[in-house]
Amino acid sequence: MISSQTQYILRSVWQDLCKRKLGVFLTVLVIAVSLTIPTVSYLLWKNTSHAAKEFYPEPEITVYLHKNLTEHDIDPVVNLVKQFESNKIESSNYISRQQSLDEFKTWAGFGDALDILDDNPLPAVVTLKPKKDFSSPENMIELRDGLQKIKGVQEVRLDNGWLEKLSALSQLIGRVAVTCTLLMIFAVFLVISSGVRSDVSNKRASIEVMQNLGATDYFISRPFIYTGMIYGFLGSLFALLFSLVTIGYFTGIVRYVSDMFTVKFELNGFDISEIVLIITVSVFLGWLSAHIATNRYIQKLGAKY
Repeated sequence: MISSQTQYILRSVWQDLCKRKLGVFLTVLVIAVSLTIPTVSYLLWKNTSHAAKEFYPEPEITVYLHKNLTEHDIDPVVNLVKQFESNKIESSNYISRQQSLDEFKTWAGFGDALDILDDNPLPAVVTLKPKKDFSSPENMIELRDGLQKIKGVQEVRLDNGWLEKLSALSQLIGRVAVTCTLLMIFAVFLVISSGVRSDVSNKRASIEVMQNLGATDYFISRPFIYTGMIYGFLGSLFALLFSLVTIGYFTGIVRYVSDMFTVKFELNGFDISEIVLIITVSVFLGWLSAHIATNRYIQKLGAKY
């Protein structure tokens, strides 16, 4: 329950902000733009990660064995491949060189032309299907790198290799989002600190009067701290609005591209927990910025805080 004193301070702070609408609006707008950059970066990372997981349908690892392996030498290699990280593999299938050639003849439709070849050009193949819990792009790449080290294995390929690039792009966007978040948090901190410092400076005479009347430093600083929190709250609301508008702008383009690839994919916005987190962090940042700015100014006046 909010105390009557707190209600009085909040009401006077809000009235003061309403008296200088333009200045407050510009400050909130700068905060919102600064917060929009990391929030949009987060949404891009969230959607690329979602796409990488959604469009990885039953991935398989194809292991190509050296063609110079004899029938006697190939069995141990196949066993090593099948037993590699067996706890992560759901099923495996071995296709001999002759089976590969027969299937290729049937599929290609010109088997008579292949009969003139003196040697079978196709290698033996082992296909591995990972378990669902280990089918993420990161785990698939780890399995591929491990299988590639087995002696007798010529090459290891992942189905839908373009998803590796999508996963790498997702990681890149994630790092960009983290960097933007850190930089923009610092920018928001400076903006709120500057705004509150300006408010404190403009009310220096009032602060000195309150100190002479015996008001505590905590009581003096509360209106300015609440001002910083309001800046953070309003800035986060505008940032969420700008982010949703940005994502909405790209929705049509994404739908057009997904239709071209005959897949169904929709851009995801923020869920409730993410909205609450963004608002909470912004309000806390406003509180911290205002607290530091007010504390430093009061110290300059020679008061204890």
